[in-house]
Amino acid sequence: MICAVGPADALRSAHPGVAVVDLGPSVLAPGFVDAHCHLEWALAGGLAPGGEFGRWLGAFLAAIAVADPDFTHAAVDVGALAALRSGTTTMCDSGPTGAGAAAMRRVGLTGTTCVEAFGAGGPESVDASAARLRDAFERVVGGGGVNVGIAPHAPYSVGPPLWRRLFGLPDYASATWTSHLAESPAELLAITTGGGTIADAFAGRFGSPAQWPGALGDGAVARVARSGGLRPGMVAAHCVQLTPGEPRILAEHGVAVAHCPISNANLGCGVAPLEALWDAGVRVGLGTDSPASAGSYDVRAEARACGLVHRAAGATIQPMDLVRMMTLGGAEALGRDREIGTLTPGKRADIVAIDVPTPIAGVDPHVAMLDPGARITGVWTRGVRRFADGVVAGVDEEAVAARARRARAGVC
Repeated sequence: MICAVGPADALRSAHPGVAVVDLGPSVLAPGFVDAHCHLEWALAGGLAPGGEFGRWLGAFLAAIAVADPDFTHAAVDVGALAALRSGTTTMCDSGPTGAGAAAMRRVGLTGTTCVEAFGAGGPESVDASAARLRDAFERVVGGGGVNVGIAPHAPYSVGPPLWRRLFGLPDYASATWTSHLAESPAELLAITTGGGTIADAFAGRFGSPAQWPGALGDGAVARVARSGGLRPGMVAAHCVQLTPGEPRILAEHGVAVAHCPISNANLGCGVAPLEALWDAGVRVGLGTDSPASAGSYDVRAEARACGLVHRAAGATIQPMDLVRMMTLGGAEALGRDREIGTLTPGKRADIVAIDVPTPIAGVDPHVAMLDPGARITGVWTRGVRRFADGVVAGVDEEAVAARARRARAGVC
């Protein structure tokens, strides 16, 4: 827990027995929050080229069809290490198996791993889909600062019957919920007509995309809301393709948004209406998605991309806004802002030290910490230093890398 914050001399005087660590010309910041990622796809970079979303999805599904448990378990360790090294201390991970939970604990990350549900069919297939999710959910071990949540994958891959069934099950009532929502133009075409490139990606594998009823002009958010699929505390990833009234719908239902600008750009999804979301009162954090569709698990890189994309689109967005999304905004999106997100006495000691290059020393600290030349030199979670001098404490990174090479070779 953070006990006190203030000028160095005052803190030394007030706490004379406390050891002092000199970090040099560094910025100290709250640990970064990754509001949406997939650790299970940490080794999937380059398996499916970027481009239009549905075509990318088809290539991705084909590429991972041969992935085995070794691939999954090697991937989550690689992803968790990359996230910690990049300054992330809390994340909301989603995956079919929930293997990310154990990897998060191994490196000291906190947050939630949400087990993904799939089931686009009608009522007759709901029982089987719900049973598969329950089996996977019960296999994931929480604890150590990591909770287990639920992730109906997306409206095109989870239909209203299964979505409503999961919402009605008391075992999941207190869990964190997340889903991909309004990610691409292909999504709306799939859930309204059953056609388009997502239908092509599903063909021969999963049947047809799920259908969601709605009025003419309704987007994916309005259609899911009409069917009772939104709930307070839910984290909706992407939310790019929104109609003018849908930010208000998200706000009214207490749904937060994980903004993933690199993935959105790489898959041709468009530019999320960030300012409209803020104006509606929606809590917005940043998500890194995964190397399958974006870059690495680097929230600072997402923040830089966010600034570039939205300024190019004419938005007024400042370095302070970007840093807030990386920290307190992400904490708010995950409902953890009472615990993390600011360096405030009483909050958890999740802290990042960023070495500032000499040419930008003394400038606005928000600008300095976003500079590509600024390096993460220390990461603390719950008061324990997990990363220092280029080394993650308690992890054999060479063994992780060797296992990852073998697993990746099995799918290439």
